[in-house]
Parts: sequence; structure tokens; C-alpha cells
Amino acid sequence: MESYRFGKRQLSHRKRYAVLLFVLIVLIAGGIFAAKHYFTSDTVISSPPPAVVSRVTATYGSTKRFNEGIFTISLPADWVFVSHQTAASNIYTWHNTAGGDPGVEQLQIYVDTIPANLGVNRVLPVQGNGNRVIPTEVSDNCADFTGDKVPGLPATPAKWDNINFLCDLANYERDVVGTSSSDGINVVKLTGVTTGRHNLFFAYTDNGSTPDFTIFTNAIQSFRLK
Repeated sequence: MESYRFGKRQLSHRKRYAVLLFVLIVLIAGGIFAAKHYFTSDTVISSPPPAVVSRVTATYGSTKRFNEGIFTISLPADWVFVSHQTAASNIYTWHNTAGGDPGVEQLQIYVDTIPANLGVNRVLPVQGNGNRVIPTEVSDNCADFTGDKVPGLPATPAKWDNINFLCDLANYERDVVGTSSSDGINVVKLTGVTTGRHNLFFAYTDNGSTPDFTIFTNAIQSFRLK
């Protein structure tokens, strides 16, 4: 039953709760609309562009390939073939032509007839792998670890990186580099597909003020026995 106060009709508790619930729903709906309108970002993130892939190619000094019958080798472009000696030993010789000192850099390859007592100032330990040679790193001057820079014999037994070779203590201020391997002193054994098995010895001389032994190691890596 409804009650009156001062002549006015009062709302029932049920109607009052309904009004409050309606107002609350309106407020919540208004809040959601305002949040969507004012807080939604206008920034549009587009798809990233396709990745650009570029290739960087390392540049090295140009080389040229020499074909000497039973083998091939690549040397700097300015190098020339000098001679093929067969009288005492089977030796192929090249040297440089460019720079301030033409001929200051020289490479010799001994095939089969290898001098057993040839001493060098530095050794390049190598290993044969089929028809190619795998080099490591050129040693220090052998006078630094053999004979303590005391002039001595031109073929003093020495060892570097567990590889035996002969140290030229009679001329310890030179820069002659020779190969040696576990196959023997001054010897690396290779087997060509058509030429068969051969013993080889590589000797490099650089009489310049700043010797560049990478020429030697690069040449060794390019060598192929046919």
C-alpha cells in the first residue's frame, strides 16, 4: 500500500531501485562511449616493407693462373714466369714485376728432385690433401728459436709446430720461407688425378723492407696437381 507525506505520493522501494539502476546503466554506457572516442589512438601501423638483402663481396688483389704441364697455380697479376730448370733439379721460378723493386719477390717450386740440405729462414708447415696443399702459418725467423741468432750452419735441424725443417743460420737475416710437412723435411706428397704421386717443395723469397708472406700462402692454396 502506497503512503503519502505532506500530501505527496512517495515512490516504492522497488521503483526507486529501478530508477537508480537505469541511471547507473546510462552512466556506464556513456563512460564506455567516451573512452572509445577519446582514448582510441589515431595512429595506423602499416605492414613493414619487404626486407632489402644486399650482398657484399670482398675484394682481393687480382691474380692470374699459370699452367705448367703437371700443375696449375695462381699468382699476383704482375708476376711473370722466369724459367723451368731441369739440369740439376726440376725447378719452376716466378717473380714480381710491379712495385719499387721488381724481382724482389720470388717463388720456386721443386718437383721430385728436392735438395735434402736446403736451409730456410722461416718455415711454412703444410699438409698434402690429394692434389692440393693445405698451409698453416709462416713461422718466426728460425734464428729466434734455433741457435739464438748466432751465425752457424746453413742447414741446422729445427722444429716449428712439430714440423721438422732446416734453419739457415749462416744467413739468418734473410727472408726465405720454405714448406715442410710430416711427410719429411722440405717435402709434401701430393697425388694428381692424371699425373700420379709427386714430391714437392715450395720456396718463397721476399727481399723487400716489409715482406708479405700472404702472397706465398695464397699461392700455396691455389696450387693444384693435375
